[in-house]
Amino acid sequence: MNGTVALLKKEWLEQWRTSKILILVLGFIFSGLQGPIITKLLPDIIKSSSGNLQGIQITVPEQTALDAILSYFSQMAAFPSLIVILVVMGTLAGERERGTQVFVLTKPVSRTQFILAKYFSYLGIVAGAIILTAAASAYYTLLLFSNSYEFGPFLALNLGVIAYSSYILALVVLCSSLFKTPVAAGGVSFVAFLVLDNVIKLIPGWAGIFPQVVFNPGNARRIMTGAASPGDLALPVIVGFVMAALLVGLACFNYEKREM
Repeated sequence: MNGTVALLKKEWLEQWRTSKILILVLGFIFSGLQGPIITKLLPDIIKSSSGNLQGIQITVPEQTALDAILSYFSQMAAFPSLIVILVVMGTLAGERERGTQVFVLTKPVSRTQFILAKYFSYLGIVAGAIILTAAASAYYTLLLFSNSYEFGPFLALNLGVIAYSSYILALVVLCSSLFKTPVAAGGVSFVAFLVLDNVIKLIPGWAGIFPQVVFNPGNARRIMTGAASPGDLALPVIVGFVMAALLVGLACFNYEKREM
């Protein structure tokens, strides 16, 4: 237990020194804030663009806080995952390439503890980044729009975002455990991310049981408006965390078996 805590502290300190915490937090906030800001500016942008089209008039419905929130979730679908892949892809492969992991594993620390410390240190940062992004987006939505929205469903949907990010992070850690270089780990992580997302969308019935459901504007709208219960997200959230556990388990199994 003490070894795991010490490893977590080491990982957080290293991620702070290498600015990875800052990159993840700012990247998530930049992505999420585009939702309310773009939604607010959209009518002016379209009005300005349509002014150059003679004889064509484009009418944009009045944008609301709900539209801003839905846009926020759409913005959180892809770019934050790419940031996670780029930042985390060298977490194991990079240390193996540099040979630094040998010094850690010579101490009374198992390989499984080593991987779990890596994963949970990043998970804490990613979850914190999502919470900060959600808070910033919620604040700016209330600041920019006169009407409000239901906060309970908003929290439930953000829990789905955390569940989704937890298994994307686990996927990157698994790939980093399989390959010797960060570039290979990142490339395979990116391809696997695209394949998983598209396969889930293509297979009938699967889209509703995976955490990606929170990024679907129709599903998010139903939950935000009360047409569907936030409790409907329980299964996708559980599936997201279970997938994360399975992927991290595979990473630990692979790392225990392979030669350093």
